[in-house]
Order: sequence, then C-alpha cells, then structure tokens
Amino acid sequence: MKCVHTFDLSEAPLLRNEELRSFFERRSAAGDRLLAFFAERAAGERFFLHAITGGSDSYRFHHACTESSPRAFPTFTDVCPGVHWFEREIYDLFGIRPEGHPEINPLRFHESWPKGFYPLRGEAVPSPGPRRGYRFLQVRGEGIHEIAVGPVHAGIIEPGHFRFSCAGETIQNLEIRLGYQHKGTESLFPGTPGMRQILLSESISGDTAVGHSNACARLLERILGRPADPRAERWRSVALEIERIANHCGDLGGLSADIGYLFGTAHFARLRGTALNLLMRLTGSRFGRGLNRVGGSGPRVPGIEAEELLDGLAALQTEVERIGATMLESPSVVSRMDGTGRLLLHTAKTLQIVGVAGRASGRDVDARRDFPPPVFEAHPPDVVVAAEGDALARARIRYKEMLASFRWLQEVLRTADSQSPPGDRQPASESCRRTLTVSVEEGWRGEIVHAAIMEGTEGRISRYKVVDPSFHNWPGLSFAVQKNVVSDFPLCNKSFNLSYSGADL
Repeated sequence: MKCVHTFDLSEAPLLRNEELRSFFERRSAAGDRLLAFFAERAAGERFFLHAITGGSDSYRFHHACTESSPRAFPTFTDVCPGVHWFEREIYDLFGIRPEGHPEINPLRFHESWPKGFYPLRGEAVPSPGPRRGYRFLQVRGEGIHEIAVGPVHAGIIEPGHFRFSCAGETIQNLEIRLGYQHKGTESLFPGTPGMRQILLSESISGDTAVGHSNACARLLERILGRPADPRAERWRSVALEIERIANHCGDLGGLSADIGYLFGTAHFARLRGTALNLLMRLTGSRFGRGLNRVGGSGPRVPGIEAEELLDGLAALQTEVERIGATMLESPSVVSRMDGTGRLLLHTAKTLQIVGVAGRASGRDVDARRDFPPPVFEAHPPDVVVAAEGDALARARIRYKEMLASFRWLQEVLRTADSQSPPGDRQPASESCRRTLTVSVEEGWRGEIVHAAIMEGTEGRISRYKVVDPSFHNWPGLSFAVQKNVVSDFPLCNKSFNLSYSGADL
C-alpha cells in the first residue's frame, strides 16, 4: 500500500546534527515536502528527533533520525523553515530547546502552565510555581497600533488569539497564538494498538473524522499485519470524498456570509447538510464516525446501496454546479475576493503549505496522487491547481475539487468491489525490532500524517505523532493577510478555514 510505510529503526543509522541539516537540504532540493518532525523519549533517558519527508518521487518516504541532548539541539528552521512550529512544539512537550530558533514562544501552553514542566518528558507534575511568559512581536514605527482579537470570539468558533500590528487600517503583521484547545491527544495514543486509537483519531478534528480515522486505521493495520479488504478500502475512499464535498460546501457558504452574499450563504449551508446526510446514510453518523475498524469497516457501513448513493450524489452535483457557478461568476463576489489574502507560491513552498491553500498558490501537492490508497491508485484523482493564491483562487479550488470528487465517485461506485486492488498483507512487527510506521491521507483541508513508533519487545506503541494540515497552514495565514486591511481578515481567515483543535492536539 503506497500510503503507508514502515521503517526499521533497529537498522536506521543515527545522524549527527550537521548530517540532519544536510538531509533537509537534500530532500528540499529534490522536491520533497516535510511530512513530520517530532521528538521521542526512548528508554535510558535517550531523546531522538525524527524527520519524515516525501513526495518528490512516486510513493517514496524518507526518514532521518538523530539523537538529541536532553536540553537542546541546533535549530533546523534556517534550512527548512517548515519545521519552525514543529520545533516550538518539541520544546513545549519535551523541554528540548531549539537553539537559534527565531521565535521560541510557547506554542501549546500559556501563562497558567507551570514553568519547567514538559508533559511528554515523563516527569511528575510540579507544584504551582512560576508561570510561563509570552512575548508578542513588537512592530515599531510611526502610527503603528495593535488590535487584539480573541481568544473568545463573537461567533460560535474555537478559541484563538490574533494580534494585529497595523498602520492605519493596513495589517503589517499578524501574530497567531493558539493552544487554547490543547487536550493532550498524542499522550493518549500510546499502548496496545487497537480500536481505541481509531476512536481517538475521530476526535482530533471533528470535521475531519473520516480523514484522520482512515490514516489511523491503515497505520494500525500495517502494524498488526491485518490489511483491510477491498470492500472496506472502497468505502473509506468514498466516505473521504463525501466528507470533502460537505466541507467545501460549508466553506463556500461561510465565504458567502463573510462578504454578505446571502444567496450563497443560504444555499451552500443547505447543500452541506445534504452531503452530511449522505455520509450519515453511508456510515451511520453525519460526521463519518464509526466508519473504520482495524482490518475493515464498521458494522453500519455501507448503510446505503451504491445505486441509491449515486442518485443522491447526482442530485447534489446538479445543485452544486448551478449555485457554485452563479456565485463564482457574480461580479460582486469576484471583486470582493480577487487579490484579497494573496499567498505567493514561494511563500507556500517555504512554509510547506498543503491542501487547498497550497494548491491555490500553485503548489502541486495531493496525497491521493503522491501517496495513494488502493482505490486512488486504481482510479487516480484529478488534482486541481491555481496560480493566483488569493481568496478567490481558494474558493474556485474548492468548487472545482467538488466537481472532480463527483466525477471520481461516479467512476468508483460503478465499479465492482472485486476490481479494487487488495491490500498488501504485511507481517506484524517482529518481537525484537523497533519500527516507525507512517500513514498519509489527503483530508479535505490537506495532507494528514499519522506516525507511530512500535516497541517490538513489548508489542505496544511508545510514541504516536499526528500532523493535521492546519499545523502546516496556520503560519501561511499570517503572511496572506499582510498588506490587507483589517476588515479583510474574516474573509482571509475563512478562505483558509483551519482547525484550531487539529493544530492544538
């Protein structure tokens, strides 16, 4: 299976820090993208840093590992800027400081978090004492003023703090402070692999239950040597595309609301509900929960015949095409979105922006093609890319991706289950080996990565890492809003529509 790969850590060489720098430089020059960068505390008070890249050559993953001091390691942000949030996360969770990092502010925690406590280091919780500080970037100059928004917002959305530095109405800098949704998700995954991890994955980001549980299920199946049957893989990919359609409808409705385009607001909210109802008929849940089991699908999947699902999708497609074309051809919509929140291709590549936001800026990345699950390998998807990088491009990408998903679903649902390629059966991890298994899925926001280190001697997961696409993309929003006016921020923010919960973990 091209979307899952296992590395044998017992045979992997340990690189020196300068060799890991060279690894980032080589893989970046080759066209790889960063999939994950995380720390691990192993037995004997040893700390390791793991880097995973891929995408430049078909279906190949690359891994590098270095042993770190318990106190610090030299930053790699200067050679791979996409790791800068990963390094801040490592410092928050393990207390290993990335020396030379340009912004070492807390990413996960805030003032109430005890200073000197690092939850994944395995130490006891200290008694109340000094609290962590946070220093916002100061933009200086004549007429510069600050506007603080959040973390509590007027709408029913998740909490996040936005600090604008403005000259008049024009945004010079936006500092995004998250972490209010931190819930210790990664600390809950280690242990005996099984259904518990799939249930946890469904709650990482509530609107991406299918994407995250697909990635988690395939990872566990590789670890346990129990691949899913072709029928289950078919319905996983079908549910993934319906989840994509539902959320893209919701986003176009949200964008319509932010610019006062009431026609789009009303209709896309209704169409999102229609798509979610199809997902409920398929899985038993409007948000796709209960889809996956290790080695197969849940007992209620599929709760609808393929012919009936095709009829429902055909009716939904007709309305999406009509309403989407009306919206994106409306002069008032085009003039409001055109040029707003532009993210240049160079910036998108540098920051490792993925998914809709990356493709709208000309970054041709899509895990369904680059790391395909079995059904996408047999039925390749159409990858939609634009060059403008503004809010209008991100809206058009969503619309065109929905049309591509409708075409793909019609092709797959008219194909018998037996024609889907079977999963590749792999032996379970040997008892004497330490392994790192990586699973990738293209969720509706972008690339989802799950990684697990398996201790063969104990038959358990010792470290589990999740990378939601929002973790890559939040820094991109800071760049996209620069030189826009403050009143454009809601539109820019909605055009990215990132997950707070998925980034905070």
